[in-house]
Amino acid sequence: MCAKTFRRHGKILLGVTAFVGLFSYVYERYAHGVRSNAMIFAFVYPLVLGVLPAFAFGALRVLRDVPYASAVRAGVNLYLSGVATLTMGSLAFGVVEIFGTTNRLLPMYDKVGWPLLAAGALVTVVGLALGVNRASAEKEA
Repeated sequence: MCAKTFRRHGKILLGVTAFVGLFSYVYERYAHGVRSNAMIFAFVYPLVLGVLPAFAFGALRVLRDVPYASAVRAGVNLYLSGVATLTMGSLAFGVVEIFGTTNRLLPMYDKVGWPLLAAGALVTVVGLALGVNRASAEKEA
């Protein structure tokens, strides 16, 4: 159950990665020659932090019998919220940088995104470990 859900999340995140890449390309195209690394590489957050872990967890055989329970779901939601926050922060920083100004609130994206990512990863791993233990105990019984 859980592996199938992770593969579905991976496919959705692959679409998000393509959209962010296309958005940043179009925005850079009409930026009158001004470049921003934050805008150019904004697609890396959903690709590396979203697609790769989702497909890696989706490929694990041990997760086939694990239900997508509340602890796992809460952890994944926290984790994906962190990925979204970091992606949007990168896009916002790129827009502000291309415009040629600054904003004092932009560092908040990193200060919120990384802790969300860490908390989500921790809750997900703990939930998966409990689910694997429970599924193996049910198989033996």
